[in-house]
Amino acid sequence: MIAGCFVRRAMASVVGLGLAWSLACGGGADRAVAPAAGEAEHSNAAVAHEGRDQLGLPAPEWSEMVWLNSEPLSLRDLRGQVVLIRFWTDTCPFCRATAPALVELDADFRDRGVTVVGMYHPKPRGAVRTPAEVAEIIESWGWRFPVALDTEWSTLDRFWLDHGPRRYTSVSFVLDRRGVVRHVHPGPEFHPGGPSRPPTEPPTEPPTEQAAEQADEHERCRRDYAEIREVLEALLVEPEEGDEAGEPPA
Repeated sequence: MIAGCFVRRAMASVVGLGLAWSLACGGGADRAVAPAAGEAEHSNAAVAHEGRDQLGLPAPEWSEMVWLNSEPLSLRDLRGQVVLIRFWTDTCPFCRATAPALVELDADFRDRGVTVVGMYHPKPRGAVRTPAEVAEIIESWGWRFPVALDTEWSTLDRFWLDHGPRRYTSVSFVLDRRGVVRHVHPGPEFHPGGPSRPPTEPPTEPPTEQAAEQADEHERCRRDYAEIREVLEALLVEPEEGDEAGEPPA
């Protein structure tokens, strides 16, 4: 159980759309737009703010796509469900690192009213992957939730890339029961595990600078994952559509 102060913060931020923006972790293998020269030191801060302008807006409907693990779905079909959408690709190490977290979220929340959706986009843009190839990947990852093949990137563009320069394409959206965007994780990675900072006691071998940086990065990943869980919990207890108190926030 996460500490009460964190739960209250997450609940308040969901209701007020003032969600805390987690810093993305990892390197640049999944970049949509490479940072300009001299911007590297500001990269995490820039990523953390991406998508903030989309909070409180209805999610755009996606085009017809091939679906795996499901009949074709539309956002209208998913009204009444809290929806977690993860855009991913098979060549992205951050997507592979996040894959077990999505399995866990699906298992923990599926029966409570959350639908996890994987939106596959081949890289580079224009690359060809057959449904059978993608099906083999998601089977190896243990994904049982719906996966759509956004082969032309049209849904990724509509949801994400058309809104301005983006650092990563491995973005995640949480939608409330009305299909309104309530949380954006701008990528590239989140998960509950990963290396931790060394203990406070002096170790036999001092950690390398690289090991310490990796531990810090994965600490952000763990915080991002915990925040997504808190957002899902908060949205599940909001009044459902049709309730008097169920108007979306202004």
